[in-house]
Amino acid sequence: MNAAERFVQCLEAEGVTHIFGVPGEENITLLEAISKSDITFITTRHETNAAFMASMFGRLSGRPGVCLSTLGPGATNMMTGIASATMDHSPVVAITGQGATWRQHKASHQMFDLVEMYRPITKSSTSIASGEIISEVVRQAFAQAASEKPGATHLSFPEDIAKSDVDAKTPVLRDSAPTFLHPTSVKDSAVLRQIEQATKPVVIAGFGINRSGATDAFRLFVERLGAPVVETMMGKGTISSSHQLAAHTIGLPNADYNQRILDQSDLIIAIGYDITELPPSKWNPNRTPVLHIDTNQHEIDQFYPVVANLIGSLPDTLQLLSEDVPNRAWTGWQQDRDRLRQEIQATYSMALPLHPQSIVRELEQATGEDGMIFSDVGAHKVWLGRHFQTTRPNQLFISNGFSSMGYGLSSAIAAKLLYPERRVLCASGDGAFLMNGQDLETAVRLKLPIVVIIWRDGTYGLIEWKQQQAYGRAPYIEFDNPDLVQLAVAFGALGLRVGEHGTLSACLEQAFTSDGPVLIDCPVDYRENLKLSDRLRTYGG
Repeated sequence: MNAAERFVQCLEAEGVTHIFGVPGEENITLLEAISKSDITFITTRHETNAAFMASMFGRLSGRPGVCLSTLGPGATNMMTGIASATMDHSPVVAITGQGATWRQHKASHQMFDLVEMYRPITKSSTSIASGEIISEVVRQAFAQAASEKPGATHLSFPEDIAKSDVDAKTPVLRDSAPTFLHPTSVKDSAVLRQIEQATKPVVIAGFGINRSGATDAFRLFVERLGAPVVETMMGKGTISSSHQLAAHTIGLPNADYNQRILDQSDLIIAIGYDITELPPSKWNPNRTPVLHIDTNQHEIDQFYPVVANLIGSLPDTLQLLSEDVPNRAWTGWQQDRDRLRQEIQATYSMALPLHPQSIVRELEQATGEDGMIFSDVGAHKVWLGRHFQTTRPNQLFISNGFSSMGYGLSSAIAAKLLYPERRVLCASGDGAFLMNGQDLETAVRLKLPIVVIIWRDGTYGLIEWKQQQAYGRAPYIEFDNPDLVQLAVAFGALGLRVGEHGTLSACLEQAFTSDGPVLIDCPVDYRENLKLSDRLRTYGG
């Protein structure tokens, strides 16, 4: 067999069912081998989107997603999505075609050193130098992508190596279960001693809890501890928003009401938290002592003064801690949490253009507890993070590591492939959607009934928010839009406009009964951004 066929054998051994990508001249041998396998190849309209899809596929399936590009511009296009996977800790194996080895020593058409280009944005980046090492290289790439903390790995596959003959009798290496460090010393750890000395501990819940399957163990721990819990945007759903210990989400451009809870604390217990989710300087300006409980050692940061840490399997660690953790319930913090809840639960006008709070409420009701919302990046992300109420993980997805515009639509497509029975919605700004909306055609081609709601205001709204706060003006952020409804129709999707085709509630109801993709054009009133900033600035003043 040739090396490309051996490569596909190895992918099948890793449990690969889907590959997302764009064909190219340098990977046609590999594409031919894939076409003869049981793997489904999803042809996308842009390599960045292929990487976003593979990233969400990997996050939701629990095994590395796979994406493919050619060399040169295809490979550089894919890098944004791969950087996002690494920083958001989603397991992905990125495969790039490459020119033949005999022309790699000199300037050559479309060719750069892809191994070196991908190295800073991946956990590992390797070129397949020989067909005989494919089993080892593929197994290593998948193992590294899936190991804590997950991320992307990269394989460069030169076209002449792909065509070369290999020994068909060489065994394919199989997947093996990961080994986790067991925290046998939990009961004697400094973590328990620090908690015993604290009077006002606060827990920060990060994405790692959900990723590690530690939600139940986490809830047992915090209920025994009795301390307030704040979630990062990526940690939403770790504890129900209605739970008596829930202090809601941090991550606004401004310090929110629940920041006061952190400010009053004498110990912050960060569980499954990664520094990329939200810089510690945003939530720990007082440098309150931190306990770090995670699968990996903490980053060094002056606003993250770790006084003790536990590294290992989060379910095991939290289960053992719960057996001995002292109750540290304290009062007074609820008033700041309740002020935030009042705003979240308030009723807002349904006049057009809609307040962002009103849109969030409608999305919450339309998707239900079993629905999945994928937020792109923009001002709407802040409102969803603050106001959307979750009861469990995997209801609201926000990329707050790399935070790349264009994340939402591709992620929704991948999710619908895995969960065809669930309501899947992409929430995007008009700025983000026009960056990579071409893969709406992919959703149409695959007949995926996803809903895309565009929060339309004709500006880069999040940047305008920051500009207005900093300088009182906002240059260079305005743009014009095409007719989004007609654009959807041109792609073969159903297009609806709030107002013209009924209320947002009516449009959502129609959209979720459709048998294909639906785009909803929804005008939004982002004057609410600065109103919120003003309220937070004057709170308690």
